[in-house]
Amino acid sequence: MFISICSCDLNSLINPSLNMDNFPFNIEPFDKKSELVELSKSDPICGSYKYFSGDSENGIVDIFKYNEVYYLHYKRDDNAQYIGIGIKNESNFTVMYYYPYASDVGIVYYKIDENNLMGGFWSSFNTPGELIEEGIIEKF
Repeated sequence: MFISICSCDLNSLINPSLNMDNFPFNIEPFDKKSELVELSKSDPICGSYKYFSGDSENGIVDIFKYNEVYYLHYKRDDNAQYIGIGIKNESNFTVMYYYPYASDVGIVYYKIDENNLMGGFWSSFNTPGELIEEGIIEKF
């Protein structure tokens, strides 16, 4: 058996066409975010929400849909921004998130409640072996 092992910077795995100028609005479909937010209004989990992450991160997340896939634009209270791509199956919602320049990449698992609010956990390459609580807690 032959096993190939390689090591690389996470940023080298990301499509070089991801232009970090005006992040995330130069990345498809975030370049059409306003239009897609409007088109997604009938989907019960789409919209703008307050969220928390761990003990100290708070912010706003916009969720919109493009075809069958959900996109998230997180804006932290300290003005940092990151994006996510998600798949919903019944009351389960899984999101992969990405910070500019791949400074952090991770996954979130949410359970959607009867009010379409979400609670769950995330982990990332910057938090090896840890699960951190996160919640999408109030729709605007």
